Amino acid sequence: MSEIIVGCALSDVNRADLPRNLRVPERLNDYIELYQARLAAPSVLLEIQPEDLWTVPATFPDQFIPRKNNRWWRTVQAQPDLLAKLRAPKTLVGVHQPVLHRDALSSNFFHKYEAIEATKQAMEFAEYIDADYFVFHLAQVDKWNWDRHDQMEKAIKIFNVFATYYTAREMSFTPLIETLVYPKFPATGAEAFLMLKECRKALRHTKLALNIAHLWSSRNRMVKAGVWPDERVSFEASLEYALDTLADDVQLFDLSGGWESETHAVPGLHPQQDPFRYPMKLRESASVYAESGELDLNRVLELMVTATVRRDKDLRVVLQIFDRDIEQILEAARLIRHDLVARANAPALEYRPIEIATAKKKRAPARRRTAARRVPATRANKNGHSGAKKKASKKKTKS
Repeated sequence: MSEIIVGCALSDVNRADLPRNLRVPERLNDYIELYQARLAAPSVLLEIQPEDLWTVPATFPDQFIPRKNNRWWRTVQAQPDLLAKLRAPKTLVGVHQPVLHRDALSSNFFHKYEAIEATKQAMEFAEYIDADYFVFHLAQVDKWNWDRHDQMEKAIKIFNVFATYYTAREMSFTPLIETLVYPKFPATGAEAFLMLKECRKALRHTKLALNIAHLWSSRNRMVKAGVWPDERVSFEASLEYALDTLADDVQLFDLSGGWESETHAVPGLHPQQDPFRYPMKLRESASVYAESGELDLNRVLELMVTATVRRDKDLRVVLQIFDRDIEQILEAARLIRHDLVARANAPALEYRPIEIATAKKKRAPARRRTAARRVPATRANKNGHSGAKKKASKKKTKS
């Protein structure tokens, strides 16, 4: 039977756990134990998001060397038991490309090559801890005034640099391309399909990390910018179509709460609520989510199960929740995993997709003929009119 695994992302810039003296990566071992205690699942899924400095400049502007006192390298080398847990068969670990204050597409050589070398060092770290996958961002900064097609071409060239490094170093993790928020890319299912096709020319086994909240936010932004093809096509309809096409290419789903402009809240909750004191809206009607201006979590979870478990594939979900303590994140993961298991064991819900009819031209209203006002015969004769039709007079012709 297919396995359902719900994990969480851990970043070294998260400060929400400092009151409990918890910090990533130094206390990563404790995070793993908390995960196992809360979810009581056979497997552990963690995505590491290392933003600590990986390099130091060697020669300006494009030469960098590894930074020896990087916190991640220092931690795994000083804690052999942690390294053993990360390499364990039942522990699934992913590493995210460092993107904070970095831009591999920058026209500034120093910023560009610093981002490239930092990514290479993070790839080395992922290989060292025997990570299962590595997440790439093809774009790191919103560039509204730069032609998107030109950006995409430059991004593919940068990805080819990483692909060459991956092959030369004989790395083994699965490279993933994450869907991002417009104007970054890929921002839609169609763009993900096209970008994945180009990336696979360099690395054949590249797959997708489908970030649901990013796709949802991209649709909202594109509607506002006037570049969404048809406003009548809802996000849920576009996601269903994308999964029909990309289901076999998706390695995992990134899930978080989409609320107005927020994309990293707890799913199914207001950004100011927590899963211990408030019930998560996991199975509400579409109107409830629409009224709150949030992501239709019920429909999204059903589509995720349909695209994976009902096709005999494992379902892997990573909660991308920012600025929350680990207890709230793990409780949300537990509740979502429980709901996904219940959906997988139940028959599929009947859902009627939205049918978009072609707009019909409005017919011009027919001209109404007003009936002639009836006038009494005596009054008509008095006024010099006769009710009888006048006979057509024939013109006399000269003989």
